[in-house]
Amino acid sequence: MKLRSPTHRDLSALADLGRDTFVETFGDLYSPEDLNDFLTKVYSESAVAEELQRSDLHFQVISKGEQLIAFIKIGPVHVPAENPASDAMEIWQIYVRKEFLGQGLGTQLMNWAEEYFSSLQTSEIYVSVFSENPRAIRFYKRYDFEKIGEYGFVVGNQIDLEWIMRKRLKDAASPSV
Repeated sequence: MKLRSPTHRDLSALADLGRDTFVETFGDLYSPEDLNDFLTKVYSESAVAEELQRSDLHFQVISKGEQLIAFIKIGPVHVPAENPASDAMEIWQIYVRKEFLGQGLGTQLMNWAEEYFSSLQTSEIYVSVFSENPRAIRFYKRYDFEKIGEYGFVVGNQIDLEWIMRKRLKDAASPSV
């Protein structure tokens, strides 16, 4: 298994990975119309291509042979958090194919993200997580994220309760001596 930055050649596989993992995890929560609407907006090849071209978003993927099996996307804070620090960043998504859960891939992606955030001297990291996803909540709590708020996450005509979680990086904002 290899951790790497995706290229434009990965576009189709990355869009498929996003769609597949979202459906594996949350697909049974939505009507087919709502699910299709969301997947088209967020994981179509054109939507993923636009994100790959953005200089403020950073992806890493884990591949096994030619297959993409996990990814992380980080960037500026876009959840409706109150007063994030000017240097705050957000984990937009960490998704792992169901058959590879429990193999440390989320940890590998999180370790990469933490190194990246550290290199930027980010003082806060945000993430949003579905309030009824205990596995993800436990994962983020292991990394010292704490719930600081909630908002409505829209999927088609359905609105789900999403938690806003934050991790403060104590030393990041301190000046060097």
